[in-house]
Amino acid sequence: MKPQLTLQTPLELPHQEISDYLNQLWISEDKDNSGANTFTLIVWQPAWLEQCLVQTGLLNGPITGNLSPEIIEIAKNFILDAGLPHTTSINSDELFNLLKKNLSNKDFEDFRGQFFESSISTLNPRRLITLAPTLKNNSEIKTFVSAYCPLSDSSGMQPICGDLVVIRGDSHSINQKGLKIIDELAIKELPSWLWWNGSLDESPEIFDYFTNHGLRLIIDTALGSPNRCLKVLDYLRKSNKAINDLNWVRLKSWRESLAMIFDPPARRPILDHISDIDVDIAGEHILQALFLISWISDKLDWTFAKVQRDKELMKIEFERKNGERISTSINPLPLGNPSIHLGQVIGLRLISKISEVQKNNTCVILGCESVECIRLEAGGMADMQLIEQVVPYSFSSSESDVSKLLASSRGNTSPLFENTIKIALQIFKSFN
Repeated sequence: MKPQLTLQTPLELPHQEISDYLNQLWISEDKDNSGANTFTLIVWQPAWLEQCLVQTGLLNGPITGNLSPEIIEIAKNFILDAGLPHTTSINSDELFNLLKKNLSNKDFEDFRGQFFESSISTLNPRRLITLAPTLKNNSEIKTFVSAYCPLSDSSGMQPICGDLVVIRGDSHSINQKGLKIIDELAIKELPSWLWWNGSLDESPEIFDYFTNHGLRLIIDTALGSPNRCLKVLDYLRKSNKAINDLNWVRLKSWRESLAMIFDPPARRPILDHISDIDVDIAGEHILQALFLISWISDKLDWTFAKVQRDKELMKIEFERKNGERISTSINPLPLGNPSIHLGQVIGLRLISKISEVQKNNTCVILGCESVECIRLEAGGMADMQLIEQVVPYSFSSSESDVSKLLASSRGNTSPLFENTIKIALQIFKSFN
């Protein structure tokens, strides 16, 4: 982690005094350094899983808000030991509800918002405001303030400083008082981002408040029910809000791998004869697979025809301009390892029937590991020309993915993602 110089330990202050205090702090520390001229990042950081694990004694405090490997391992082991389905995500309500039965309600040190990953700190946010809702009900608002200066590798460079504000309390208190505090701390000359680092199902009144205040949004549609997530995407799209979705960002390696397969000109004709696409996912959350199928249909100019659910499978049909039908399906698979992100794509099989002669047809298989590739080969696919590729999977933290979005300064929705959202909404609305 890049070192950062904290100008002071976090100080608890009444929220009415924060703005004046920060102004005085910059003046007193360095008359030539009035803080970075970059952006404000507001983070909704409930860290429910970490809070639950600490409160039940399964994890030692303090609470940091970071999803560490230790937290992931403890949560996965608890899911298995408690007999929950192996498809249970570590961010699922089923896990939280079970953990909440044994909370100690003790007070633990809470460092949320006081430290943040180097991938974000290197971007020098001018103001980082963390909303840290607590498990305890009737927790009154507490506000903390500090300042930081990342240390430059070059001794001749002036450090670019920023400030940290933490607003802690239960969700009701944050809704009633915390949002007013954020208004008081707004720096109108700088762009502001909201990173909703939690489920879109929770605290909708707080989330809706931010969507109506012109912030650039970073969400994760793997967290929350598909119905709620798509309603949010629909509203944001119709309101011309900038949408940045970590669930879409995590699809990048799949989209790139598929595009690379068809990059050679000799393989382009295969795309004109695709007849079937099967997408395997971990668990039952369909959105990432729906995004992938919608993106493919948009790139190949297919028209959505119909959708139906057959037991656990969701079957979606498209039509080419020549009238030919393409059948696609989303197949939830139970895995032996609880997932970190709900509904992650783990395999894709694409069949192109260019001829009545089986050996002249093509089967493209992408898998996150060789075992998944072998599974997708079943059903006579070996009689076709077989193109296989293992998609490299490397778990990156949400902080790292967020930093990439912040660094790109995307103040609008990616056109690729916007088209994907339109098709995904069309499919989902037809099904419901």
